[in-house]
Amino acid sequence: MVINPRCISILVSRRYTPQHQQINTSSSSSPSHTLMALPNQQTVDYPSFKLVIVGDGGTGKTTFVKRHLTGEFEKKYEPTIGVEVHPLDFFTNCGKIRFYCWDTAGQEKFGGLRDGYYIHGQCAIIMFDVTARLTYKNVPTWHRDLCRVCENIPIVLCGNKVDVKNRQVKAKQVTFHRKKNLQYYEISAKSNYNFEKPFLYLARKLAGDPNLHFVESPALAPPEVQIDLAAQQQHEAELAQAANQPLPDDDDDTFE
Repeated sequence: MVINPRCISILVSRRYTPQHQQINTSSSSSPSHTLMALPNQQTVDYPSFKLVIVGDGGTGKTTFVKRHLTGEFEKKYEPTIGVEVHPLDFFTNCGKIRFYCWDTAGQEKFGGLRDGYYIHGQCAIIMFDVTARLTYKNVPTWHRDLCRVCENIPIVLCGNKVDVKNRQVKAKQVTFHRKKNLQYYEISAKSNYNFEKPFLYLARKLAGDPNLHFVESPALAPPEVQIDLAAQQQHEAELAQAANQPLPDDDDDTFE
């Protein structure tokens, strides 16, 4: 296996070091104070990155990160901020990398997230539920909050629960990523469908190497539901067709 030295150099230079980076958890409703980001987090000798996952409650963010069995086993809870951090390891042609996936642990149900959740974020996933229109309607708000704190980081938009039959947000109605130049994937956390794609995209962006690829699949929990090949092909065809449609003139996505 040939490893690209430039790729390794970029990954190492951009790595996230939880033991030494400070985060400010101040918000308009709480006094300003500083704490170490996950002081009990183990040190790793390979590139690691803080990945923040946002979206409405119930969209499947926690289910998604829990599919990665090693990350679920090694997760840490940070009560000061109210998040669970899952260390998800992936093996690439550039070597091993880790995403520290920050999951809200349900805090978004009580209003907006504190800035401390976003600070030092190096990449992000915004998730919505294709069976719940409101969760997609709220994507611009999550994107705005994210970009307010984390500027110029790679972001993936994920439409979850494509295994469910009564889909309310069709592929042709998902246009926000095209307006904001984001990558979009349709996923099914419970079936493991497209699980690796968001992480691979983010890893390539962080490494500055479009040819980076995973050389080993992570250990995932057994799928709870199945998506047959015909359904997968239909999803992909609908996405391809949607990508060729002109963008709507207004900022409001319509649902027919």
